[in-house]
Amino acid sequence: MKNNHIKNFIKCGYLNNFILSIISNYKYINNLELDYIILYYIKKINCKSATINYNNYKFSSCLSIENVICHGIPYKKKYIYFLKIDISIIFKKLYSDNCYNNNFLFKKKNFFFKKNYFNILNLIKINNNITIDYKKNKNIFINKEYCSHGIFKKLHNKLIIYHCNNNKKNKLFNTFTIEPMFIFFSKKGYLYKNIFFTKNNNFSFQWEHTLFNFKKKIILTTIRKNELCFL
Repeated sequence: MKNNHIKNFIKCGYLNNFILSIISNYKYINNLELDYIILYYIKKINCKSATINYNNYKFSSCLSIENVICHGIPYKKKYIYFLKIDISIIFKKLYSDNCYNNNFLFKKKNFFFKKNYFNILNLIKINNNITIDYKKNKNIFINKEYCSHGIFKKLHNKLIIYHCNNNKKNKLFNTFTIEPMFIFFSKKGYLYKNIFFTKNNNFSFQWEHTLFNFKKKIILTTIRKNELCFL
């Protein structure tokens, strides 16, 4: 991997984080307007949205509310306290993917989750398998329908990290995301057009970062300052 690609890939993650850090300060705003604001900042820093026209998707973000897991489509509804904001960008033909949870309802549980989430990083060994599982809390479940993915010159490359499955077929390599998606109280739900809805409107949350293996050390290119205490 060339040095300029390494620098650009790390900077791409930094820019991805920069946009999310700005957006996280917006509250009580129309979701569709929020998507336009995200696109504005993406263009302002001379990047491109990785999701616009990806599999015919037309938005610059994925805004999943409350009981919806992944692939939430922005529409005219105000959010109050719970929204998963997933942004993917392109910088100099390299990709980054990052998700932020605007979660005020489950502060204590969210803290507990993040603490354990970052412990997962200690299990990651390049060229080895990894299975993300979570059995420490009976009221929090991993959603099996979605998974982490490889990333670099493509938003989704051939590497797939399956959740709660034996991952023997795929080996980790230098650049990938880690993206477990959790549900409170019950793992039951249903899929509709590639969107997972939890049963009984149970809340869900998602935490995603882009990772890079540099000299046998894992670098989170999208890490935020308020998350450093978990590492």
